[in-house]
Amino acid sequence: MRIDVIPQISIGSVQRIRVGDVLCRWLADNRSEEFTFAVAYMRLSGIGRLGAAFESLLNRRGRIAGAVGIDDRVTTVEALKALHRISRNSTVFHTVSGYIYHPKLYLITMDCRAIAVVGSANLTRDGLFRNIEFASAVHMDFSNSVDLATFKCYQSFINELLDTSHPNVKPINAKTIRSLLKARAIGKESTIPEPGAPLESRSRPSSQSMTTLLGSMFPQLSVPLAPPASGYRAFRRLIVPPTAGIGTSTFVMQLSPFDSSHRIGVPGTPEVLIPHPAVPFFPRLSRAGRKYPDVMFDVVLNTFNGRERHQYRLWYYEQRAVGTRIDEYRLRLDHDTIDLSTPGGGDLLVINKLPQQSNPGYEVTLLPKSDPTFLGFLAMCRYTAQEKKWGMT
Repeated sequence: MRIDVIPQISIGSVQRIRVGDVLCRWLADNRSEEFTFAVAYMRLSGIGRLGAAFESLLNRRGRIAGAVGIDDRVTTVEALKALHRISRNSTVFHTVSGYIYHPKLYLITMDCRAIAVVGSANLTRDGLFRNIEFASAVHMDFSNSVDLATFKCYQSFINELLDTSHPNVKPINAKTIRSLLKARAIGKESTIPEPGAPLESRSRPSSQSMTTLLGSMFPQLSVPLAPPASGYRAFRRLIVPPTAGIGTSTFVMQLSPFDSSHRIGVPGTPEVLIPHPAVPFFPRLSRAGRKYPDVMFDVVLNTFNGRERHQYRLWYYEQRAVGTRIDEYRLRLDHDTIDLSTPGGGDLLVINKLPQQSNPGYEVTLLPKSDPTFLGFLAMCRYTAQEKKWGMT
């Protein structure tokens, strides 16, 4: 037996490791055959970020099953529907007694070994990638009797939570989901915010809240960024029904040194070229009293201070001031966005469409080369525009 420590925080000599990265690595391992789990909360923001790893496992005819809690209305209807599409034997556990269902156990089974990730992280974006969490990865070799006995204890716990003969265990299916919606035990991802700090406008003045008062005691830390939601086509076909009307969900472009140079205090407009085929990904342009067609729209920007609301402008540029004919679409970001990028370029600008009725409807992440998911998103950039790589899924 080997135990790996997974501290999801950088503090002092402790180096941060993300629980989600550990799960993705082992789920994508060709030896993995089954993924079972028991979690208190699950959201599409979490299950979607495991998309590439799930796709790899399912393509190998691997199996997925989870027992999910619905306390505190954190788990969402979209997450349950997504799990149902990739797993026909997952369950919901609930009790109306005076305590809640609160496990966080992930079990990856192979032919002759298994890995249990046990800790505090729920199957949400923040639990897997952003929050201060702690977990251990327990590696078990079935040729060792102690390891095998330990594995059977983990497996037995999850199996009981997947057994619908227990009165508090219900199968995740259309009937169960309808009943939970009727009871208002679950809601939509767009209307139930992820636990944590609320989305704030960049320009909104701070108020004298509890957070402000505690600031004198506990200084603010830089907020870790979660990787963007993956836009893998095959996995999306499993978790998003054709009737959802989402279509293309992710736009990715690698920033050039020129793009990353337009920082606060540096002359120049923080704009990036949008290739013509990518224009339908964004809101529709119109003539709104300005010289060229454009559209203003709000986005969620993931920053080191948390999630912020920013406004971008997509516009069509037809002719330069000197009269030179041009045919370009440009996305005007803001200096705060560009300040999140690495000087000298190379970061990926990743823009995700959020579930329908979300406000804002887009999420923006600047993904540096140091992020473990960087190469996966770079591989999505199958096209070139003005010597910059870009792609959509």
